[in-house]
Order: sequence, then structure tokens, then C-alpha cells
Amino acid sequence: MTEFNPQGVNAQRPGPSPAALASQAAERNAEPGNPAEHPGLADVAMLLEEAAMVREMADDSVDLASLGRQAELLTQAHDQLAAVLEDAGRG
Repeated sequence: MTEFNPQGVNAQRPGPSPAALASQAAERNAEPGNPAEHPGLADVAMLLEEAAMVREMADDSVDLASLGRQAELLTQAHDQLAAVLEDAGRG
């Protein structure tokens, strides 16, 4: 939005818009979310359960395929948790 300048030059109104100020106030006054309710955590729990099942099926034997699958699942769980934390940091 511009205002008339006595020198004949249009100047921008300084500062944030009223909509931006209202948005910032709403963010500051909002109740914080419960991190335990983040939808990504359910995915992490399922990945960890699957990794535990793979470990149980290996039955204390050294099975490279099982170890590889566990590593894959744990890496996916780690990546999902990192995404959840990053998302929570934005909130």
C-alpha cells in the first residue's frame, strides 16, 4: 500500500501489514501442541516394532539379511524422527 508523499513520490508504508501482525499475535497466543500427538511418531513406532520383529525372528543368530533389514528400518525411523523434530521446531 502506498501513501502520497508531498514531494510527489509514492512511498511504501513502513512496518508489517495488519494481517501479518494478527498472524504473529495468533501464533504467540496459541496453545502449544502436544509433541506426542505428532502424526509422524506413529510411523516411527511402526518402524521400530517391525525392527523388533525382525530381531526376534533372527533368534540370536547372526543373519546378515536380518541385520541389513534392521539397519534399514532404524535408518527410516531416524529420518522420520528428524523430520518430526524439524517440523516441531517450525511450530
